[in-house]
Amino acid sequence: MAENEQPIPGDWQRAALEAARLGEALVLAVRQGQSGLVETLVAPESAAGWSVRLFGLALLRLDLRLDDPREQNQLKPYDLQIEPGMALLELGVISTLEVGREETPAERPHLTRLFGSSLALRQAPGSEYGWLVEEVLPANSNGQLRPNDPTDAQIIAVHQGKTALPLRLETLDEVEKLFLGKMQGQAGKFNLEELYNAARLWQDFLKDSGADELSFIKSQAPAEWAGGVEYLITVFDYHQADPDELGVLYGITAETLTDHARELAFTLKVTQFDDRYSIHPDPVGHYRALFGELGINPKRDDKLMEARRKNIFNSIEEVPSDDDTFFGPG
Repeated sequence: MAENEQPIPGDWQRAALEAARLGEALVLAVRQGQSGLVETLVAPESAAGWSVRLFGLALLRLDLRLDDPREQNQLKPYDLQIEPGMALLELGVISTLEVGREETPAERPHLTRLFGSSLALRQAPGSEYGWLVEEVLPANSNGQLRPNDPTDAQIIAVHQGKTALPLRLETLDEVEKLFLGKMQGQAGKFNLEELYNAARLWQDFLKDSGADELSFIKSQAPAEWAGGVEYLITVFDYHQADPDELGVLYGITAETLTDHARELAFTLKVTQFDDRYSIHPDPVGHYRALFGELGINPKRDDKLMEARRKNIFNSIEEVPSDDDTFFGPG
């Protein structure tokens, strides 16, 4: 141990060992195609959880780089940054580096640091390893994705929605199959996080609906709800949403589409910058929080939002100029 290095407290040391074991277990399970096991290792409602539900193990396999010829079944944990409740476990490929005879030993492990991935972990007392995987990140903390690298280029294209992954159809209902398929069919318009948000919005809507509402929902054609979901996600993410064009895409009228979008928005009490379903922050969110801290109740703003909700967002912000540089969930 280096002179200035502090010993890891016993509980932290155990947590670190368990985090490494979780990383090894995830890599092995994904490599062997054990979907059921992987589902026990990822956190529910997390980016990793949604990726497994929507795409099976295909996205995890891509982001872990298990099909890259440089991986050669050697991907292993090598570094851990740990804080209370969360951690970043870095994975890498170890190769042998021969050094001069003056060095001892003659050979030592050497890490190819720019080839690897990382796991964002959430502490989960009671789980097998004490941690669950929150997200699989396709790069190490000191690395970056390079568009001229074949594996990196594929990762970027998939996360930006320019290349579609096959959906895990057995886990999806008819509405999800429809809007996810239609959204994927518009290459480059919706990235992966927007697909997760669309699925989350629909599942939240079902959870927030009572028995009578669920009966009504099931009586409607899947296209009517699917069109409403895509309309809202389009609006949340600053794209122009044309009800007529979307209606044609889903084979329904523009009026039917906006009626169902209103029902979704009313039930979930959403706004255009709702952080549950939008990849963009509310531009006045900071001031809303500040007003609350100061004991100010911005009633005028509440009335404005209520009026906008009734009109289901008639005005849409333009897509930010750097939107196409976004490669995946943050």
